[in-house]
Amino acid sequence: MVAVDLPVRRSHHALNALGSVLVPLSSLLVAPLLTRALGPAGQGDFSTSQSIIVVAASILGLGTSDSLAVYGNYWLRRFRFGAWMVVLAVAFLLAAVAGFIFVRAGYLHPDSSMLLGLGALTFAAALVQRGDALNRNMILAISVEKWITAVSRLCLTAGFFASGFLNPQTAVLTLVVPQALGYLYLVFASFRVPRVVGIPTTRVMRKVTLRPLRTLNWAVLGGLGGVLLVNLDPIVLRPLIGAEQLGYYAIGMLVAELFTVAAKPFRDAAMAGGHGLRKAGEFTGVIKWCALVMTVGVVVCAGSLWAVIPLVFGEEFRGAVLPALILALGGWAKGLGFLVNGILVKTGHARMRAYATLTAVVFSVGGMVVLSPFGAVGAAIAGSIAYLVMLMPGVIFLRAKKSKLGGGRK
Repeated sequence: MVAVDLPVRRSHHALNALGSVLVPLSSLLVAPLLTRALGPAGQGDFSTSQSIIVVAASILGLGTSDSLAVYGNYWLRRFRFGAWMVVLAVAFLLAAVAGFIFVRAGYLHPDSSMLLGLGALTFAAALVQRGDALNRNMILAISVEKWITAVSRLCLTAGFFASGFLNPQTAVLTLVVPQALGYLYLVFASFRVPRVVGIPTTRVMRKVTLRPLRTLNWAVLGGLGGVLLVNLDPIVLRPLIGAEQLGYYAIGMLVAELFTVAAKPFRDAAMAGGHGLRKAGEFTGVIKWCALVMTVGVVVCAGSLWAVIPLVFGEEFRGAVLPALILALGGWAKGLGFLVNGILVKTGHARMRAYATLTAVVFSVGGMVVLSPFGAVGAAIAGSIAYLVMLMPGVIFLRAKKSKLGGGRK
């Protein structure tokens, strides 16, 4: 249910797509500044702080954002603003308590707890506001918000680095402040888009939306699984392998993220169109081309990471080379999994995607506990196995659907 039928141009979607790529790229671009200023141990502490913020904000915020995007007026009528306040309060408490525990254990700076709580509050508020903006069809505003967040993070990090003030605490500010700016922009932009007053009754909405709502719930669970798969690792690993080894592992995660960025154009191609490609067999070409690009990426990483990592991130991070090589292999599965999971949602099989991502989280956490004596290398092996676990159910499922439908041909 869209509040107002705002005109959306192709240029708006293009800006939004570029912004979606720029946000992860901004993390990759600021990484050399962070590593040279913080060192391996400081990078490990920063990764832990970032993970606490994102996980705490996403646990309820992701589902709330998607629900608000699809059923905005209905949910606002049923829950008013109480549900959103609960989301913000839970995000703040989860991050603050987690920060307090890590501080008491000596894993984070003593002043981190409140900062992490405020960071989670900001990220959760941005998620909720983004859902409201989607419900109002504000694609242009969402694209501008992404550009504001990414560019301001680049500028703020570069400013702290040049002035010599970049440390694990100010590094967290380079996450929170840009997100706060993007959130404030969306709030002000939403003032210009009124809501439709008349909405269906609760009884009518239940009849119409029961099945879509169940599909949405599975899509939210699958998305949450993806968030946890990437962001839960530092929280688990920090007590197990220490800050320095976690810093090495964080560089490997940046390498794996490159594969997700490379897979995004293929995912967008598969997801495009109101009707688009529906039969499983019709996605074969997109998957094959994506697999080829992922394979080329692995070959490039194998031949260059031994020289690129010390050059880009500093000689202190030479110990990150082997974990990064292992996670390049995991990145192959991660990028393909990003595409395949999008296809599962596109074809109406969000439940399978949820099973795949949540199962991968279990393998990731369990594997990292078992392999923690091997430090960053063991964590990289566990992470790569988890990405493969995330990929395989979707591939097997789509192949079975293709065979059942005769290769997707009528």
